[in-house]
Amino acid sequence: MPPLDPRALASPVIGRITRVEPVNGFAGNQTFRLHTPSGVYYLKSGNTIAAEAEACDLARSLDVPSPRVIAVDLTAPTYLITAELPGEPTNSPQVLAEAGRCLRRLHTIHDPSADWPTNLLKPIETLDRLTSVLPDQLAQRLRDTVPPFVRTVADIKPALLHGELHPRHLYAVGNKLTGVLDWGDAMYGDPLFDIARFTMSGPAPTAAFLTGYPLSRTPYINHTLSLYRALWSLMALHAEQAAGGDWFQPHVDTIARELVS
Repeated sequence: MPPLDPRALASPVIGRITRVEPVNGFAGNQTFRLHTPSGVYYLKSGNTIAAEAEACDLARSLDVPSPRVIAVDLTAPTYLITAELPGEPTNSPQVLAEAGRCLRRLHTIHDPSADWPTNLLKPIETLDRLTSVLPDQLAQRLRDTVPPFVRTVADIKPALLHGELHPRHLYAVGNKLTGVLDWGDAMYGDPLFDIARFTMSGPAPTAAFLTGYPLSRTPYINHTLSLYRALWSLMALHAEQAAGGDWFQPHVDTIARELVS
């Protein structure tokens, strides 16, 4: 991706920029923190800008504290400008429970035209692209396991998903949730996919989160969450390789662990 000139792109929209700071993130995006006399903004460029902007607006319509979209441009280079939200990441049980309630509201937004099974099968059909990072035996286990599983979730009503929700994307001031950040992986699908991603944060955050959602952990639910964790990691593996990154092994380890659970 060619380098951006954030001042040239953003200053006509937000005014004079006093400082620009690059923000580390996913290898396929470019993100900058922009300081102005009127406040702090973020400029982000990448392939998912349209979906991210739409998801932020939809979430805010349900009082989910997502970033306020200032501007979005889908011509090259695509970019999104959002206003900074107050707070910092937290593991506060009260905040995590409120995040669960927010996610429950988000999952009331549906798109019946979304094809969830195809979305799940796509990373299986392109496994040959991962031969340099995914062991052959593990790839074969995915081919054997995922298609039968996808048939069991094919009839769900696709809901709006955050796609990568975990405590680092939850901001708070004290015990008040002030921001649900980073909507670049938003999509429509099974709400359990969002829950599965959050469970990767560990037992304590998950327990607090589910007091707000809530969810009964039956054997079927636990099995579904496990396979969704494997699929989330496979999608992340594809995205990391496509973006030229090198964060592979943790995703491979998760896939191997969840396929035997």
